[in-house]
Order: sequence, then structure tokens, then C-alpha cells
Amino acid sequence: MERNFDTALAHATEAWMAQDGVGAVGQGEADGEPTIDVWITPTSTQSFPESFEGYRVIVRPLGGEIHAQGEA
Repeated sequence: MERNFDTALAHATEAWMAQDGVGAVGQGEADGEPTIDVWITPTSTQSFPESFEGYRVIVRPLGGEIHAQGEA
């Protein structure tokens, strides 16, 4: 049974945010399908699967500090 995307994203966030070098985990999109995107620091040595609970995983470079919308 395939889990829904929100559940998969929550599991990925819980599993990966505790790893060194991971700055964020969030929802993305590729080819019209939701993806689990992972932002990592340039020095991160972590590896991630190509898919997680049936959803594609995309690893992206973390380009600086992350701010909530509305913050400067």
C-alpha cells in the first residue's frame, strides 16, 4: 500500500533533518509529480535514496540561510 505524500514527507523530514549537513526537507515538483526535496550544505557527506515511500527524492544545494517568508 502506497502512503500519501504528506505522510511520506513527514517521515522523510523526521528521518533526515537530524542528519548533519541537512538544512531543509520540503515538497517540490518534477514532471507534474510531487517530490521530496532535500537541501544540503556543500560539506555534507550524506547520501539519500532516489525515492522514498514511492516519491522521487531530489537533493539540492543549500545556498545560504533560510528565512520564513516576511523575514529579512
